Amino acid sequence: MIIKWAAVLLISLCTVGIEASPGDRSIWYQECTQICINRYNCSRTFGTFDWVRGDCFWCRYECMWETTEHFESNFGKVPQFHGKWPFLAIPLPFGFIIQEPASVIFSLLNLFTVYKMLQRFKRMKDLPNRTMWLVYAHVGMFTWISSTLFHMFDCDITEKMDYFGAYTFVLSAFYVSLVFTSPQLQYSLIGRRLIKLMQLLFVAVFLKHFKDMATHFDYGYNMFCCITFSLCATALYAHHLYRRKINLGSLQEPDILLMRLIIWANLATGLELLDFVPVFWIFDSHSLFHLATIPIPIWWADFLDITYDLDSTVDRKSSILKIA
Repeated sequence: MIIKWAAVLLISLCTVGIEASPGDRSIWYQECTQICINRYNCSRTFGTFDWVRGDCFWCRYECMWETTEHFESNFGKVPQFHGKWPFLAIPLPFGFIIQEPASVIFSLLNLFTVYKMLQRFKRMKDLPNRTMWLVYAHVGMFTWISSTLFHMFDCDITEKMDYFGAYTFVLSAFYVSLVFTSPQLQYSLIGRRLIKLMQLLFVAVFLKHFKDMATHFDYGYNMFCCITFSLCATALYAHHLYRRKINLGSLQEPDILLMRLIIWANLATGLELLDFVPVFWIFDSHSLFHLATIPIPIWWADFLDITYDLDSTVDRKSSILKIA
């Protein structure tokens, strides 16, 4: 999951700091949404909550499709609006709307698999660093709750939740990779003190990031941090596998499973890089990336089961081998 940010950075390098997209910069869209503002007393800032529900949303929604028709007839292409492709929206009771149906559904499924991973961790009574894995799973649940809310109600608050959730998950994944690939630290007093020091350092890094982003929400800075941590974690796992190969002469079953996880995550990243117009106005590359990440939490639990021979579920080996 953490490798997602490698793809996102590549896409965002040309867009960070530019909030507008061709669609919402167009005169057709601006004139149309001005009518919405005058007619329904909508906010003049599109990031506010009144634009994600009720008359304001549906008025802007019609403006989006009218502008899309203008672009297709005049330029032969579909524009993005506020950094996103046009999506078919699904109305909900009380005036609420699901803005990106596929991403919402797949985010909920990711939330479900992270929850299942958490339940597996709770049954692993002898899991080394069990508290760390439990915290990691809880952070993952917050991340996917934030992702669901953001894709359902895209406004400033949910966008910041999504970014903070992803940052926290990436940072915690980096910490997990450090501890997992350095098991020798558990067996000495100096090593355990070093782990405590790392915990304090990671908490300090998180608090500083939160303070900086609360003062000025810098998308580029947030993305740089995420990509740095995720690449470091990936490098640690790759070095761990290399070291295991040198020491043991060959990769063992847990090593092969970890390698498959890394390869799967990288292949899923390719979906994010495609960035195509949504198929049926529902499935875009980002939603398909979310689809690809759904099984990863279950595979992590299977990997830990086999690595430490914990047997938290009866079918642990057959489940991962069949899927992988």
